[in-house]
Order: sequence, then structure tokens, then C-alpha cells
Amino acid sequence: MTRIENEHQYLVFDVAEGPKVIIESLNTYGKEGWELATMINVGADKLVAFIVRSNTTEAPDPEKSKTEKISKLWSSDEE
Repeated sequence: MTRIENEHQYLVFDVAEGPKVIIESLNTYGKEGWELATMINVGADKLVAFIVRSNTTEAPDPEKSKTEKISKLWSSDEE
């Protein structure tokens, strides 16, 4: 069974530093799988970016594990 969980984080930017800093930061996080969810301004000089990343995990499947174990026991392949 596949389970998807979202991880959230926020970044605070100073508007006076310009858009280049924001873009570079978002691109860096984007390479790590983060996506921009929303951005809001706080006061007159701050921007807060909320970013999200999905984590997919595979839950153990006892039936599949049992089948694989039996297959290995009866396999003619030598390791």
C-alpha cells in the first residue's frame, strides 16, 4: 500500500533584497522536490512563502514478503 504525506515549510523574504533572492531560493528548494503553495505579504516589507513536498512511502506487505521468501527458498538461482 502506498501512503502519501505532505511536508510543509515556510520561508521569509525581505522585499528590499529584490526578486532575485526569492527566485534563487525557490529554485534551490525546487531541486529538492519542494513546490510553492502560496505566498503572502506580511507588513510592508516581508513576503512569506509556504512550500510543500510530497513524501511517498510504501507500507510493508506481509503477503508479498511471505511469497518472496518462499520463492527464494525454492529458487535454483545461486547467489
